[in-house]
Amino acid sequence: MTCGVLSRRLLASASVIAMVTGFLATPTTPAVADSYMAGDFHNHTTCTDGSVSVETLIKQSINVFHLEWMASADHGGNGIRDCRFEDPTYNFDPTTAHGTLWETTITIAKLKGDVATSNSASPDGAQHRVMWRWQSIEEFVFPEVARMARSLPNPNPMIYAGLETNVPGHEHTSTTVLGAQKPQNFNDNVPVIDVNPNNNASALAEFEYRFDRSDTDRSGKGGTPGTPESGIWKGKVVVPGGAGSGIAGHAKALSSVQWMQTNFPLDSYYLPAHLERAGVFDPNANRGYNIEHLRDFNNAGPTVAFGFETQPGHQASNNRGEYRVNFGGPGIDSVGKTTFGGTGVYGATIGGVWDALLGEGRNWFFFASSDWHNRGQFVTTDLRGSTNDFYPGEYQKLYIPRPAAGVTLRPQVVVDAVRKGNSYSVMGDLITGELTYTAEVIGLSGLPKAHMGETLVVPRGRTVRITLEVNRPAGPNNSPYSFNNPSLAQIGIAEPLNRPVLRHVDFIRGNITGVIPSASPSYTNGTNPSAQIVASFNQSAWTGQKWTMTFTIPNVQTNQYVRVRGTNLPPATPFETNLQGDPLGDPDVTPPGGATPPDFVPCTDAACPAHMATKNGAKVSSFDVAAWSDLWFYLNPIFIRVMDQPKLLVETNADLAASLRR
Repeated sequence: MTCGVLSRRLLASASVIAMVTGFLATPTTPAVADSYMAGDFHNHTTCTDGSVSVETLIKQSINVFHLEWMASADHGGNGIRDCRFEDPTYNFDPTTAHGTLWETTITIAKLKGDVATSNSASPDGAQHRVMWRWQSIEEFVFPEVARMARSLPNPNPMIYAGLETNVPGHEHTSTTVLGAQKPQNFNDNVPVIDVNPNNNASALAEFEYRFDRSDTDRSGKGGTPGTPESGIWKGKVVVPGGAGSGIAGHAKALSSVQWMQTNFPLDSYYLPAHLERAGVFDPNANRGYNIEHLRDFNNAGPTVAFGFETQPGHQASNNRGEYRVNFGGPGIDSVGKTTFGGTGVYGATIGGVWDALLGEGRNWFFFASSDWHNRGQFVTTDLRGSTNDFYPGEYQKLYIPRPAAGVTLRPQVVVDAVRKGNSYSVMGDLITGELTYTAEVIGLSGLPKAHMGETLVVPRGRTVRITLEVNRPAGPNNSPYSFNNPSLAQIGIAEPLNRPVLRHVDFIRGNITGVIPSASPSYTNGTNPSAQIVASFNQSAWTGQKWTMTFTIPNVQTNQYVRVRGTNLPPATPFETNLQGDPLGDPDVTPPGGATPPDFVPCTDAACPAHMATKNGAKVSSFDVAAWSDLWFYLNPIFIRVMDQPKLLVETNADLAASLRR
């Protein structure tokens, strides 16, 4: 950002802050704090390109890192490995190991669908028969998930089968279709190879078969191998490659959203994953998402396509989130070229794509995930260092509201929660699962408060109070490092990496001007110039474990929203934040083409680990240390509507979900 742009941003922000009154930042201990539970819906096992079994994934995530809900969500397409078994040496290169093969554990005769083999030779020099993912989801993954849900020390039925879809015309999307998934009713007497007609993942399996671009099977469930359309699932559309394939693929992707909306409107979701990574949309390839595609999805599936995973996994990678220059080949860069404090440019930029969507009043929410595959050079599961990924719950957590007492724990609770937008994402346990975020009209009794994802309806001209209470962890986070944070050491702050402190919180407000029609030239515009920081808080007034921030917005005349971000880093931290507190781009440890690595935060502590990158012979903060140093949380917005204005799209879509529920 140039000095001129930064100066204009600061001046604009200051003018907005001057309109806001009633700042408070005081410790408080309310009688009841809203309670949330942490989970993860995007990760990988030996079903596709991960290194651990479904069982290990779930045990590590639930028992070690204390998640309370999660999906097992491998890629679509096919795989050669039986994901009931480990393959610990499987790393970046799939030829290093091939694990335990489906063709040896269940016999080739039980592999269904069209005959296909692995695309490249395995270390033994042979190609191996694949299992289509529709079969592994239905017959192996869900039974494993359900078995684990019932057998953990603290049984947790909010574990379900998900899918990272290879999206036609684009890259990847985190999805699920629950259908008959009822792990809370799992019957241990049903053999794992059988499908219980009353408790299964057949709906998700059908979605994968129909719409995953890597699933080229044509016969499907119950079909004769090699005979197209011979199975029970009819009407699969195959998009050819080449010129126009991106446009045709997007049309099929829209069809997949419409299929969800028509058949499973309340028990499915469709959330583009690490959507900036592959670059801008290419009309002739399967790559990238522009804002118009996100608008298309939300229009086609208002109760299933309601957000994006703009804070990717792979946070310990040499290029954080695996975003980089030339990601898709020479000249095909990730959008933004890198992540910003570990978040993609669509979600991290004030006034960018996320604010543009919220500025229409859309139900479009922010999500994070682990995207777990492996620990890079740290092969075994008990080592806590990483040069690639963190386990679900180890570093990133996606919090949803804890159900009220007496509510049956089941996967539907997760889908309902993420749809409503009452969720938030946290890195490195910067804050905990006790949080209250509300908006209320001052001076009028009888009007309820609004919470995250909800809309506060305000009589014109009244004053709104915004309140956020967060809880600071009492103990260390999951970082294996107790030496001082190198990013903070630059500015004279001594703070162990495993005991981060929240230092800066921004409230970001933007105007809501209405839904942009698809025929409008503005449909492809991904900016919202009205989005600005409306209030900021630092730790100067915070004491104790619970911190409350509150301010007022007087004389409300326009529809608007307020969202929140926070970090352990103060503004103007070198290489990390600018003067306003915005996250700077995360440097690439190993730039492509042999380019000279950029400047990094130095890692001078004697305990700085050996796997750090070096520049000019000196260690620099990189890989997992860089991730543990630079922590953020993001809260989804509260919407504010002037009472004499029509309902916002987020409200009408919530009404639609309620009517479908009835």
